[in-house]
Amino acid sequence: MCCATVMLCSCSPYYYSPNKGNIPNIRERNDIRLDAGLGGGFVMRGADVQVAYAPLNHVGIMVNGALTSSISSKESAYIKKKESRSQYVEAALGYFAKLEENKNWVFEVYAGAGKGNYKVFYTIDQTARINMNKYFIQPSLSFTHPNKNLEFSIGSRFSGVSHWLGYSNLIDGMDRDQYYLRNLQNTLNELSVYWEPTFRFSGGGKNVKGYVSYTPSVVMFNRNSGVDREYVNISLGVRLTMNTSRKK
Repeated sequence: MCCATVMLCSCSPYYYSPNKGNIPNIRERNDIRLDAGLGGGFVMRGADVQVAYAPLNHVGIMVNGALTSSISSKESAYIKKKESRSQYVEAALGYFAKLEENKNWVFEVYAGAGKGNYKVFYTIDQTARINMNKYFIQPSLSFTHPNKNLEFSIGSRFSGVSHWLGYSNLIDGMDRDQYYLRNLQNTLNELSVYWEPTFRFSGGGKNVKGYVSYTPSVVMFNRNSGVDREYVNISLGVRLTMNTSRKK
């Protein structure tokens, strides 16, 4: 069943993919976190850049961006191409605090919004652009080893996603376009809500670490919409950690 699902997804363009959850693990004022990585799932591959900064005690801001595209395309004499390409950017404001019982642990919660679009190629000449708004809230817990060479984080992001049509040259009534039009109609349905937890491990030096991140995406509402989408984001990358006020 799992293999069949993956094969079905890989034969269709997708209209939504979760970006990597950004858990900054900010611990004090003027902390900066910069992440850059490559990721993928069952039907997509991509790259992301994420920045977080603490301008005040207990206050953090973040800006995240991602680019994705389909892993592969099915080709035949009838259908030349099935592919999705997306770009997405978001910003968020949050609160962070070390736990009183154990200063190695940090609690964070961020709320934000983002915009993006998906350019979908159904065939070599049948295309559409679907625009997207996203709103999210993300509480998280992070642990930093006392020598600062290891970090572990777990977050729980709840995302509300809505789509609207930017452009399409599909023609209603054309036999080969009917399946694609049904997918579009499902995608442009009401707001969808996803639960997107993130599990993250980082290791390396005090200021430069490699990381692995796992973010699945589970539908909470609009379960019967039939939106073709990515179900997981697995990312590998590098994190830079700095503090602009720290004196050496």
